Amino acid sequence: MSKEIVYVKLGGSFITLKNKPFTLNIDALDKAVAIIKNTWKKVSLLLGNGGGSFAHPVVQKYKNACPEELLVRCHSATRKLNYIIVDKLLENNILATTIQTSAIIMKQNNEYKVFLDPVKILVEKGIIPVLYGECIINSKNTYTVLSTENVFRILSKYIKPSRIVLLTDVDGVYDKNPKKHRDAKIINVINRKNLEDVLEILSLSKDLDETGSMYGKIKSAAELSEELGIPVYIVSGINTGEAIKAILGKPLSRGTIIDMR
Repeated sequence: MSKEIVYVKLGGSFITLKNKPFTLNIDALDKAVAIIKNTWKKVSLLLGNGGGSFAHPVVQKYKNACPEELLVRCHSATRKLNYIIVDKLLENNILATTIQTSAIIMKQNNEYKVFLDPVKILVEKGIIPVLYGECIINSKNTYTVLSTENVFRILSKYIKPSRIVLLTDVDGVYDKNPKKHRDAKIINVINRKNLEDVLEILSLSKDLDETGSMYGKIKSAAELSEELGIPVYIVSGINTGEAIKAILGKPLSRGTIIDMR
């Protein structure tokens, strides 16, 4: 593969309205299309999208139901959002296609089994595979919830990216929730020197993320950066200029780079 390969996540908080079940953020999706349109012929892209207001309400509703019902309800919800995204890309003449995550990744005996040939061929042919966080089949427990970041982690063992870009609804990682605190300051770089300090700040600032998962997301991104020896960018998808720069590996004016090399 002659071009750089870049993994890009369209975060659920970016492309959906998290407090309104099954509601797309139309403006955000338009911006995502613009970002992809300006980058997909310059680098090879592998896209993943979060579940946002499509998947999370379904998991909450059926989490106490039988595992089999939760599995298929989760599949239905995540598939709907992914199809909307892919259809929008195609409407704009961007060659992209859905790859159902649970059809190529399953868990068996605590290990992930992966059938990656279709993804490799698509990337080689210049077609953008679009995967997504989903409930995958687990031979022991019926299902396992696999986040988009963990999808990237599994795929990266077979197709190594030059960098990973996480598009969110904020400009990067802050020391406080920027939606609630005007004096919140962005953390431009997270590396070996300040990672523990940043994680401590995130663990103390519970309001940084509605799901309480910002700490986990940054910790996971740092581990991924260290494992692969690549940077992970966290930028706003609303700021299309910065998002494009991140995907192309150019210096950012605003955003967070996690670099554990």
